[in-house]
Amino acid sequence: MSTVLITGANRGLGLEFARQYAADGWDVVATCRDPEKSEDLQQLRKKNNKASLHTLDVASGKSVAALAHALGGRPVDLLILNSAIYSRKGNKIGEIDYEAWRQANETNLMGAVRVAEALLENVVAGKRKQIAAISTGMASMQALKSTFGFGAVYQYRTSKVALNMAMSILAKELEPRGISVVIFDPGWVQTDMGGANAALTPQESIGGMRRVLAGDSMSLTGRFVGYDGATRPW
Repeated sequence: MSTVLITGANRGLGLEFARQYAADGWDVVATCRDPEKSEDLQQLRKKNNKASLHTLDVASGKSVAALAHALGGRPVDLLILNSAIYSRKGNKIGEIDYEAWRQANETNLMGAVRVAEALLENVVAGKRKQIAAISTGMASMQALKSTFGFGAVYQYRTSKVALNMAMSILAKELEPRGISVVIFDPGWVQTDMGGANAALTPQESIGGMRRVLAGDSMSLTGRFVGYDGATRPW
């Protein structure tokens, strides 16, 4: 059976990924900073004995190394880099919170790369050899005019633009090894981050991304696509 490892699996998109893959019989490795405090993950583990919970702070090298050690050589068919923070304060000129900006880069950008690097051999050992990074349409410079209604949001936007570039580089570097790296815009989703007025439910967004991921993985590598599979502008 295939194995998926998900970062930031305690809520929102990460939790829905965990639920859907578990329901389809995958072995799910769900990670977050404090899984013992997540009632949703605890319920998932109780309902599905193939779901395991692991502590992971992607901003901590020690935490990432501890997870890699705990996994040993366990194959990971699909690695979903989902962890992200979104600060709603200090996000416009004259009010910028530079410490929060640093933290956004540490989690949204470097955290994703840190996990991918630490678990690379686990992905190599998997059958699908697939990495998916969750970005946002707000990281598209071409779409800035249409997304500016969501606010300047310097911290989140720039950290995700940098994530897109880092994952594009990673895709080029890993392609000779048969590893696919795809970048997703999940759409505007009804989560704590997206809000109740968002256009998509988590079930719709994750269901769409899963359909895309189930296709030819190498045809996706290096691409920035939506939950619907359509190419997103840079």
